[in-house]
Amino acid sequence: MPTTPKALFVLLIAIAFTLPAPAFAKGVINTSCSSQISEIFRGQVLSEFTKATGIKANVHIFSSQISINRVKTGINEMATTALKLSATDKKSGLVEIPLCKDPMVVITGNDINVTNLTLAQVRQLFSGFISNWSEVGGPDLPVRIVTPVRETAAYVNFTNQAMGASQLKFDYQAAKSSGAVEAVNHIPGTISFATRSVVNQYDDIHTFIIDGLSPSDPEYPYTQTFSLVTRGEPSGMIREVINYALSEDSRKKMKSRGLTPLIN
Repeated sequence: MPTTPKALFVLLIAIAFTLPAPAFAKGVINTSCSSQISEIFRGQVLSEFTKATGIKANVHIFSSQISINRVKTGINEMATTALKLSATDKKSGLVEIPLCKDPMVVITGNDINVTNLTLAQVRQLFSGFISNWSEVGGPDLPVRIVTPVRETAAYVNFTNQAMGASQLKFDYQAAKSSGAVEAVNHIPGTISFATRSVVNQYDDIHTFIIDGLSPSDPEYPYTQTFSLVTRGEPSGMIREVINYALSEDSRKKMKSRGLTPLIN
């Protein structure tokens, strides 16, 4: 099956596209990728990657957990995910290689003139206890909650990190993180969450400061980690691809997109 230009960049996450071609053997890599990561790293041309490396990339877009499962069952050699491996996954022989992290941000449209929220208010907004923006100093406008579906890493990570014992409710759910961001962009009064690199692609959306912390602050606690996952310790062509992804130039590319590299 032909691979799309969007899928190319997904495979290597933040790999430097202008790097000299390494000495790869010709071959094919079958990989799965989180749809959230594919939304962040899109728009690169497959032919450039294939010409530089001699490697054909067959990339399939799924949720993070499905991507992990496909490596576990041997369907794919590698995955890119926004979920940490479970103890069971590690026991089965999967190896996790963290690449970078990105803040998870709470977002709304520019029609809501609220900048700061407490974590308690965030939980009340997403659990439906605050139903009008006027209750937090905004306009007299109903709060509409839009989230990605439960199977996404964004949903899992936000629930675990931000909601505590509060139940996350929603008026609408989007199949992908970008769909939730699109809803915020078009539906007045909408609140949602997404990784910052996705949100940065939109002009009419703003993010909240939570408990006095901006997503740009080092102490900001709500983040997602993007990792490569392999079945067993990587070797051969997979090892070469990972080395390529962990290069200093790749770190620079990550930083240019607002990501924080996790590679020494």
